[in-house]
Amino acid sequence: MSKSIELLVKLHNPKCVSAETAGRGGKSLLYKEQIVFAFAQAEKEFMFGYHLLMCKYRQDPFSREFVNSYAESWCEECGLPEHATEALSYVVDMVCDLPLPSQLKHLNSLRKRYLRSQYAHLSVIDKANKIAEENGLLPNSVEARQLRIRELNEIRKSNVCPRCRGTGEVGRVQKRECPECRGKGKLRANIIHLMKSIDCTEAYFNRYLNALVVDFERHCYEEMSGAENVIKRQIKNESLN
Repeated sequence: MSKSIELLVKLHNPKCVSAETAGRGGKSLLYKEQIVFAFAQAEKEFMFGYHLLMCKYRQDPFSREFVNSYAESWCEECGLPEHATEALSYVVDMVCDLPLPSQLKHLNSLRKRYLRSQYAHLSVIDKANKIAEENGLLPNSVEARQLRIRELNEIRKSNVCPRCRGTGEVGRVQKRECPECRGKGKLRANIIHLMKSIDCTEAYFNRYLNALVVDFERHCYEEMSGAENVIKRQIKNESLN
């Protein structure tokens, strides 16, 4: 499949793909009904994973509400220790590459330091324009403009490293590993960040929350992977027909 799941989600609203993009995209023509059907199948077979994808790539408020309700139900089934619902909400943020509260001070400091220039976001806009061009979108199309907006919002609100802007490298002439993200391109949250965000001790976390968090995180990734595989399978089948 020529398009990644991320691009499909970002370029198309799975609920309502516009006719403007129908029939575009190169060798494998995908029409709006085919894209909508692929995402509908993913929602049917892996509903939680589907909504996680919408949270991660579209920051969809309805999907976030669904995911939060799902996390609450998960806690109720497993018993409800203190901080459990809040902890699982932050697990969702971690899975969706969103910063936790304990990371915000550091991230805001880096943004002020490295994203002051009016030219700081040019590379992001260029990247979005290139993606739009590769997918057969006109520069001034609704989808192309939405893609640019989403890429800018991702830089401003996500855990993308402000110093290297997601590349993992710094230096104009001699490239070297970014010291802020250690070459990862993102300042990913870990269990320490989660414990600080819910303001609990390590002893309490290990005794009451660790197993719950680990199981839920694994479940999130399994559901997302399942939803992605359904979309890939459907798109592949539609492309071959």
